[in-house]
Amino acid sequence: MIKKCIGCGIPLQTKYKHIEGYVEDINKEICERCFKLKYYGEYKEVTLDNKDYQNILDNIPNDSLVVYLTSVLNLNLEYIEKFNNVIIVLTKKDLLPKSVKDYKLINYVSKMTSNYKDIEVISTIKNYNLDNLMSKIKKYSNNKEVYFVGMTNSGKSTLINKIIKNYTDSNIEVTTSIYPSTTLNKIELNINNLKIIDTPGLLSKGSILNNLPQKEIKKITPKKEIKPRSYQLRGNNSLIIDNKLRVDFLGDNNITIYIANNINIVKAHLTNNTLKNNIKHEFNIEENKDIVIEDFCFIKLTKRSKVNIYTKYNVKIYIRDNLI
Repeated sequence: MIKKCIGCGIPLQTKYKHIEGYVEDINKEICERCFKLKYYGEYKEVTLDNKDYQNILDNIPNDSLVVYLTSVLNLNLEYIEKFNNVIIVLTKKDLLPKSVKDYKLINYVSKMTSNYKDIEVISTIKNYNLDNLMSKIKKYSNNKEVYFVGMTNSGKSTLINKIIKNYTDSNIEVTTSIYPSTTLNKIELNINNLKIIDTPGLLSKGSILNNLPQKEIKKITPKKEIKPRSYQLRGNNSLIIDNKLRVDFLGDNNITIYIANNINIVKAHLTNNTLKNNIKHEFNIEENKDIVIEDFCFIKLTKRSKVNIYTKYNVKIYIRDNLI
């Protein structure tokens, strides 16, 4: 029987130090990569990609329950139509202002897809609605395997660790971090007569996280409730965001930016040339829309507007109805 790392799920091996799953001693429980990440915060990129991860998802049995996690900041449901029996879990509720009500988030997501049995809003950090979620998992699991699925950094492994802590006496802990591809393979756990399976987070090619070093990923990742920053723009104005993103507003608008509180935003005139030599995205946006820069921020607009966005990296930017 192949022994797997209890932290990331990868098969353990002692032969190739530069390959995932390496350990000096096969009797160890976690691989060297997980050990360094857990105890020293050292992150090592992996050689696996979405093709490896999608093969795992393609083999999920049709009658198994899928707990599909997505951060409230991104609301990425890209792969949800692959599954038949789904609970959607909106994670990281603690990052949104307290004034944002659960039912509004649930109503918003219910308009994005009809492929779900139920929707739950949670905060793992605050232990918010975890009892409700566990009740729903038991209700819909039909004594089958329960797969936790989502994009990277959606909070799957963090939630599983909290479930282990809250509902079992086990000391097992899967490896978690803010960096992409922490979980590398399936991790199977038995929790209160439920067989729960953590799966690797799917990588979004458009995520800004793919382009940043560890220090920058840590900087842009929100850690506590976001304090929205509002601007009344008159005429043509630009916002320079952390020197990674430039947003030109061609006309009057009232906007609010939801981003990590420590990120610097500078208001500038269109004649300022900062970042103008980077990748340009042009949008004609209707009223009451959000601009989403994946895994970085979203910008709420109230009026129709022409907007040009310049980015240092090839990141995914899309428009949606106002979330808040």
